[in-house]
Amino acid sequence: MSDRPNYKRLKTIFGAALALGAAVFLLGMTAFFDFRSASIAEWVIAFALASITFSGVFYFGALLTEGSLQKYIISDETVIKGDNVEMVTHTEKTGDAELDRWIDRYAFTRNLFGMSVIPLLILAGLFFFA
Repeated sequence: MSDRPNYKRLKTIFGAALALGAAVFLLGMTAFFDFRSASIAEWVIAFALASITFSGVFYFGALLTEGSLQKYIISDETVIKGDNVEMVTHTEKTGDAELDRWIDRYAFTRNLFGMSVIPLLILAGLFFFA
């Protein structure tokens, strides 16, 4: 792998991830639930599934094909601010605006994937057992 990522491939992966995320959301709202009378839990579950799909496809796709983005991640930390829990990722700034944008997208999708799985499990448990 070269030092610089293939931006065309990253754009393709990002577009595919967006399309798959939207498809999962629409499929979730039309196939699993009655779209017109869906409760808030059903909307949230469908959105969480879509965000996990989007972030998983982009994060793992970029990691497998453009692993060079991973080297710009310096550290991760979990910060508790009152009732909120935030994942903070510290990244290296390269000075190249386009590369920095892709690093930020990559870090965002890592955090989105990580922070989406646990609430989805909690919501699914509440949905099925409450």
